[in-house]
Amino acid sequence: MNEHIKIDDQLHISIKRMGINGEGIGYFNKLAIFVDQALPDEELDVVITQVYDNRAIARIEKITKESPERQAPFCPVYETCGGCQTQHFDYLKSLIQKRDILVKSFDRYITPKVDENIVKATIGADEPKHYRNKASLPVQRIKGKNYFGMYARGSNKFIPISSCPIQNELINHILNTIIKLMNQYEMDGIDPRTKKGYVRSLVVRVNHSQEQAQVSFIMAKKSNRLEQVVEALIKIEPQIVSVYEVMNKDFKKPGYFTEDMTLLYGKEMIEETLRDYKFQLSADAFFQLNTPQANKFYLEMKRLANLKHHEIAIDAYAGVAPVSHYIHEDAKHVYAIEIDSSACESARKSLEANNITNVTVLQSDFKRALSGLKSKKIDVMFFDPPRTGLGEETIDLILGFQPKRLIYGSCNPSTLAKDLSILLNAYELKETVPIDMFPYTSLIESVSLLEKKKTVSVI
Repeated sequence: MNEHIKIDDQLHISIKRMGINGEGIGYFNKLAIFVDQALPDEELDVVITQVYDNRAIARIEKITKESPERQAPFCPVYETCGGCQTQHFDYLKSLIQKRDILVKSFDRYITPKVDENIVKATIGADEPKHYRNKASLPVQRIKGKNYFGMYARGSNKFIPISSCPIQNELINHILNTIIKLMNQYEMDGIDPRTKKGYVRSLVVRVNHSQEQAQVSFIMAKKSNRLEQVVEALIKIEPQIVSVYEVMNKDFKKPGYFTEDMTLLYGKEMIEETLRDYKFQLSADAFFQLNTPQANKFYLEMKRLANLKHHEIAIDAYAGVAPVSHYIHEDAKHVYAIEIDSSACESARKSLEANNITNVTVLQSDFKRALSGLKSKKIDVMFFDPPRTGLGEETIDLILGFQPKRLIYGSCNPSTLAKDLSILLNAYELKETVPIDMFPYTSLIESVSLLEKKKTVSVI
């Protein structure tokens, strides 16, 4: 246990920077103090709530010097909801801090140090509100009425809401319509105390033009009233072109979608547009949640890759293959690698609809796919992995192939930096561009260009 401080100690500290979860970080006797909703350059009286060997957690007691960048949150449940972390921070200033978090991650994990000028300014959103094109929200029945909501920050306490200011406004509208119909037809959400009820969660996806919407009812058990609710819903909300019933009875298992899915109404997929490309999206397909920022993200990948028409590329962790769509015209051939069968189906349909013929979708994990491509000379590899990053096994496979360039899309500065610390034995980091895919949250996306060194160091 740390000897400098203990729980309930009152301290006066200055906040030096923002942490990776959106908290402010100050120091006391060189010990890092993490303070939720504190901003850089603020001075605070705080109370210690948790103590660890290398850090402590504190809550704000009083702000004695307030940052000029502090602003009133625009969401009424911001203080309790766990969805956003930086609504109290001026948006443009938050972009500077997000770049700084990326720089600090590089400083922490990469040796020798990376020139921080390699990390460019964060590309912000033109419209930082109402950007989420998909919502996956729990439903509960409380005191005889149904509500959709969020879970409080750091807990499983349900917070009922009527709208979310970072969700597409059509999503908010459809969710409220569904809840009204559930109350009208007495199709109950889950009672958290008794576990009685039918609807566990609602998933609503809309395309950017708001011409099409897709609704999935995540059900704990079947309800003979669901058909009536859906029939009324599609009459009230004509944008809904697809409705699914998803049976998910296991309360201990995280996630929403299972293999037990039934199309109740309309089409299997809805259509989204990025750039001039049409994407066919199944209910469970992964797609970036901020459509305009996704366009900027993929355009940065395309720019940094600087593909030549004779080059062959791999699009790993391809999902529905948006990267392949953006780069196909610059490359000789692209191999899109994705293990999920539903995503592969969406990718193939989208490529066909866009008349793209030089992309091959491989339903496979990365290792098996590379084994089948041994005879190919791969020039460029594109990656957009989950938050866990690439990991050592994937990096070993990359280093075995030695492509000329790597384009690494990341959603986690820490795992990006850890992966780069290994890759930089064989590659040189040329540029990293942060992109704010999720305004008013602590999440940070980026795209990095790595070029193969002329002489490779021995690992």
